[in-house]
Amino acid sequence: MIILPHMSYRENGIPVLSRKQIDVMAEGIVRNLMPQNFEAIPDATDLRFLWKALGGWHYAGKYLSRDGSLLGLASFHGGTILTLDGSRTRAEPFQIKPNTILVDKGLYDPHFEHMFRFTFAHEVGHALLHRQFCENPVNMKAYTEQGSIRAIQDTRERFAQSDKYRLQTERDWLEWQANAFASAVLMPVSLVDRVAGKLGVSKGKVYPSARTMHYDPYLTELTDTISDVFKVSPAAAFFRTKELGYIPQNAKLINQMVSVLP
Repeated sequence: MIILPHMSYRENGIPVLSRKQIDVMAEGIVRNLMPQNFEAIPDATDLRFLWKALGGWHYAGKYLSRDGSLLGLASFHGGTILTLDGSRTRAEPFQIKPNTILVDKGLYDPHFEHMFRFTFAHEVGHALLHRQFCENPVNMKAYTEQGSIRAIQDTRERFAQSDKYRLQTERDWLEWQANAFASAVLMPVSLVDRVAGKLGVSKGKVYPSARTMHYDPYLTELTDTISDVFKVSPAAAFFRTKELGYIPQNAKLINQMVSVLP
């Protein structure tokens, strides 16, 4: 069973958490559930352990949208939602039990393993962090696309990480926290540090000023290795190593290669 540390909350029920606090929380969860990952060669977080430890939650895979834009949702109260059949052409009602995570079945394709893992971990982040916010029906009214269900519904663009993530609305904060949790639980800080150390990549590398873009093969190798080891997308690996200080802030991921901009 996952036991969260004491958290402070805003008046609207959103927890007050820094990225550092989320990193510490997520690493503690993974270390408790999978200590072997920290004793031997770093490995990907086993989502089965994470799900089992969540406790009291239900899971279902359904086709959630015609174009695959709706990837997942977390519902604390349950209700009825329209899902789609296998051809994504015919809508059919689906009764959701209280405390349920849904993930779009399109992500079951092995080609989308990275997206499935991030989506699932993201929804677990909502389940762990956002009950107090979601318990308030007034809060949830703006987040419900279908009136019969109160849920946090996550579309594809809400998973996109950005160098300039603007945190202005309640939804921005909810999604930032769930994204940060997913990133931290899939790529714990100390394990990323270990992988970077083996590759000889250190934090805070400074590049001399240049007039042209500089492709860095060592940082590209780092993101590729992080992606392979932890079963995350190259983009997720890039943003994780960037926020941890291994990749300069003026770097971009272009065609899955890390390039430092002038």
